[in-house]
Order: sequence, then structure tokens, then C-alpha cells
Amino acid sequence: MNFNNIRFEKNDKSFRIYNALILIIALSLFFLNNIFFKSIHIFFSFYFSDLLATIVLFSFLNMVYMIKIKNIWILLIITAVASFIWEYVALFIKKGAIFDLNDVFCYFISCLIYICLIHLYEYKIKNSNMLEFYHVK
Repeated sequence: MNFNNIRFEKNDKSFRIYNALILIIALSLFFLNNIFFKSIHIFFSFYFSDLLATIVLFSFLNMVYMIKIKNIWILLIITAVASFIWEYVALFIKKGAIFDLNDVFCYFISCLIYICLIHLYEYKIKNSNMLEFYHVK
């Protein structure tokens, strides 16, 4: 593992707005899942909310935290810690909770989705700056 590429950037307004948009979309999908989708397929009953879990977590953290949380290693470590808490510690806190390895898999897939969303944002920002630099409209 090479941790030399870990940089801490100050969180800016556009990044917070982008994460607010991600949060609104993810929470909307969560509520739609609870109201409509759960009756469609077993996937929506048990795993769709887990696919949204770390997306909601990271978008919220990037809205309130002063430093951008976008490094892949940091995101994966946070996902591992959150998975441990949500799946193992919950067994001792919440009555009726069960450990499901598929949930952990969904958390990491969710992390990868968030990483893709962040890289899409960074790609668009870099390309828009390059277009402005070359006076392309």
C-alpha cells in the first residue's frame, strides 16, 4: 500500500453542493425503496438500502467536514469500520440484528459507487478548467 498520495484538501462550496445533491438523491431513493420498491423484489427488501448506506455516510461527511474525504484508501478504511459497527457491534446493541456478509459486500459496492461519483466530479472540474484555460466555450 502506498499512502504517499494522501493529500488533504480544503473542502469548497462546489464540492459540498455536489455532495448535498448526492445525499438528496440517495435519501430520496431510500424513501422510495421503503414506500414502493420493497414489494417488487427481495433485493429491495434486504440490500438496496445497504447499497445507499455509505453513499449517504460519505456525502454527509463531505458536507460537514472541513477537509475533502475523497482518497480511496481513507474511504475504504471508513467503509470497513462502518461495516464492522453496522454488522458486528449492532448485534450487541439492536435486538434481532443478524450478521449478513451480503450487507458488508453491499457497503463496499456502495463505497465504489461513491468513489466513481467523486472521480466523475473531479474529472468534470479538471476538464472545465482546461476548457476555460484554452478559451473553449
